[in-house]
Amino acid sequence: MKTFFRVVYSLILLGAGVMHFVKEKQFRSIVPKALPFKKAIVLISGVMEIAFALLLWSRKGQVIIGKLLSLFMIVISPANINMAVKNNTYYKGKKLHPLILWLRLPMQIPLIMGALKLTANSSETKKN
Repeated sequence: MKTFFRVVYSLILLGAGVMHFVKEKQFRSIVPKALPFKKAIVLISGVMEIAFALLLWSRKGQVIIGKLLSLFMIVISPANINMAVKNNTYYKGKKLHPLILWLRLPMQIPLIMGALKLTANSSETKKN
């Protein structure tokens, strides 16, 4: 079962990471205005998501990878909050219903908890 969740989580991260490069300008629009170097933030976070997608398959260091991934999910939350507050979506010309944007925020919790649980130091993790 852990392998299934590892595949799903990896695909989510990989897809999101690639989209940071494909739709960089749209992702830049959700970075809070108070932050400088928006393009760099988008590109670096894209690289990090791709790296985490690959690191989830590493046999060593899973506990630290899980903690870093959880921290990363917390650090990117302001962009999701900014998107919901400003009803800003990275789909050019298309506005999503505000409820959809707000419902994305609680999804950070299972992503954070999933990163920790998926990479927990257990005998099952050591076998995978």
